[in-house]
Formats: sequence, structure tokens, C-alpha cells
Amino acid sequence: MELKEFISESIKQITDGLIEGNQYIREKSPNSEGIESGYRKIHFDIGVQSNEGNKDDVGAKITVAQIFQVGGKAESSSSTINTNRIQFDVLIAINHKI
Repeated sequence: MELKEFISESIKQITDGLIEGNQYIREKSPNSEGIESGYRKIHFDIGVQSNEGNKDDVGAKITVAQIFQVGGKAESSSSTINTNRIQFDVLIAINHKI
């Protein structure tokens, strides 16, 4: 998965989870205001991979490092894969009136 897809989907799913959680709290506890309004920090600590291999490829992509692999067979190649970590925070605004 490309890095931009991973970050985008993570933020979307966290936001959807907060909205659904807020609705659940308000339904189950009518006296509650739900999730407190304000800014929330999402901390990302991501392993990314870059591939230095086939020189015929046009452009480069940074992908999220695959931690687990199920099944499949191993293949050998002459490429070099570099793995690095990127850490950053994103602030999202939460409004309990949603």
C-alpha cells in the first residue's frame, strides 16, 4: 500500500470510528454529551520501504512496510529494499454535536 493511501485511510477510519462511537455513547447514555469536543492528536509511526532495483521503472513509490506475510512463496531478486521509519502527528478537530 502506498504511504499516501495508508495515511488517508487511517485518518478516515479513525474519524468514522469517533463519529460512530460518539453516536453510540449518546444513544446509550442520553445525559452524556458524548466525546469531548476539541483537537485530538493522531501519532503515526510508520515503517516505509523504498526499492532500488529495476532501473527500467519510471518514478519511485514509497510504500508502507509489510510486517506480516501469510502464505506465498519466496522469490529472489537483485533489488535492494531500504526500510525507514517516519514519525509525525496530525491534529483533527472533534465536534461532539455531530
